[in-house]
Amino acid sequence: MMSIRNNLVKSLSISLSVVFALVMLIIDVVLDNWVDKEFEQSLTSKASLLVALVSEDEKGVEFEFSGEFMPEFETQNNAEYFQLWRGNDVFEKSNSLGFQLNSSLPFVPLLEGKKKIIEAQLPDGRDGLIIYYAFKAQIDTAKRDAFYAHLKETGATQPTIVLAYAASTEETESILTFLDILFVLATFVVVFLVVNVVRNKVDRGLIPLNELNSELKKIKISDDNLKLSNKNLSIELVPFIDSINSFIDKNKTLYEKEKRLTSDIAHELKTPITELINLTEVVIKFPQDKIAKIDYPQQVLGISWRLKDVISNLLLLNKLSGNGLPKDDIFDYQQIIHSLYVPYESRITLDLQTDLPPLENNLFAVETILKNLINNAIQYSPENSTVLFTLASVGQLPRVSISNEVSEALSVEDLENMFEPMWQKDISRSSSESFGLGLAIVASLCNAIDADIKVTLAQKTITFDVLFT
Repeated sequence: MMSIRNNLVKSLSISLSVVFALVMLIIDVVLDNWVDKEFEQSLTSKASLLVALVSEDEKGVEFEFSGEFMPEFETQNNAEYFQLWRGNDVFEKSNSLGFQLNSSLPFVPLLEGKKKIIEAQLPDGRDGLIIYYAFKAQIDTAKRDAFYAHLKETGATQPTIVLAYAASTEETESILTFLDILFVLATFVVVFLVVNVVRNKVDRGLIPLNELNSELKKIKISDDNLKLSNKNLSIELVPFIDSINSFIDKNKTLYEKEKRLTSDIAHELKTPITELINLTEVVIKFPQDKIAKIDYPQQVLGISWRLKDVISNLLLLNKLSGNGLPKDDIFDYQQIIHSLYVPYESRITLDLQTDLPPLENNLFAVETILKNLINNAIQYSPENSTVLFTLASVGQLPRVSISNEVSEALSVEDLENMFEPMWQKDISRSSSESFGLGLAIVASLCNAIDADIKVTLAQKTITFDVLFT
């Protein structure tokens, strides 16, 4: 089973850890490149400084180097090295090379003005970089004419000098390695902290949901007050609580309706069963009463038919609840109306629009709806009153209206309850023909075929309107 908590902790931890690791990796790469670039820049700067110390005149080449200002070229430990070639011959080299067995740097021929940096092992065995720079020695301005005149007289050319300057990279590499280790350790530490912080935050964030779950477990549908409090809750949970309260209210209403329906069904079934018991007791107690024996089978049959009607209507109502019906029957509404009209022609006045075309719908549903509405109008109207049955069109859709005068006053609440199963006015409780299921079946059938039904009351006339779609 999927766990929201575990998935949330995992996704947040992984995403944050990956982001941090990528940031550390980028920083490490950028730092390495920056350090390498700075180190090479320092090599170039030091080499340029050494080049500036070389000058030449007609007497020869002079290297104005002073070890006291650059002690790194005079020491044996952690030393730096330089060496100069004039042509192919060694012209000058640092004193630090004299302390090593390999007292010379490798020569790399270069064209004048070119530079080259290579990785190499220094004479003391350390790893490092060597920069080579080919140049011609600078000539003092005051001596320049004399120098060029000397070259012209001798037919010589100013030779190219190659400088090699070497420095160790091990200290820099060790610092970078140390930083890499720190970055790796920091990544693992941050991942560990992220996982624990996210887990704790998620657990704390889920506390209101856990409390809500505990509160929901304590709810009983039979309790009078089922409202969940939304105080001291986060803003995100307030709509959730409101939805739960709305759901609870609806279920509470359904529960109350179910209780009332169960009570009404028990009442409807109890009455005929009691009559059967009473009839049977009379026949048993007075066996010599021939009239009772003659009436007994007929009365039992009548009561049994009443029970059958109640049970059949209840089964039909249960079957229709929440289910749709196919609308694949093609028929004429007027033919159905006339067939239902005949038994009550003395009580019903028809007002039918005759140009309505046959429509496609569910024949059983339409017949049952109209039959129950007519029976309801006939039963609950004064005997000498007239029921008005109207068939007209609203756009391309047929609408049936059935109006009748009510026998007793109805309230707005009565209109709202008319389509509830087993609902009846008190005066009808003793009726042997009405069970309060007809209009409930009508409402269920209308819902099953997507028909709209509404009831209105104007003074003492009640009207049921059904719009078939």
